[in-house]
Amino acid sequence: MSKETTTVKILGASYKIACPAEEAEELKKAAIFLDTKLTEVKATSGLDEKRAAIITALNISNEYLKNLSDGTRDEEVNEGLENLTLKIQDQLKTLSF
Repeated sequence: MSKETTTVKILGASYKIACPAEEAEELKKAAIFLDTKLTEVKATSGLDEKRAAIITALNISNEYLKNLSDGTRDEEVNEGLENLTLKIQDQLKTLSF
């Protein structure tokens, strides 16, 4: 897995980032996402870049953590469905057709 340099643009500034070649497209998408969010926060709040970056990072972190907790809930639901399926299968085995 060799690393290559990928250039991304955020708030008009170019950044050279080293990443594996197979991750370059995802990195570019992440930079576009971040640039969009930063631009939105700056435009709606009038904050300077540093404060806008902090608010944006907090917003993204909050969304990430919400998604993690949703994933835990999904796991609990899946486990419950698996248990229910096993119970139904056990009951079906006891029936005679």
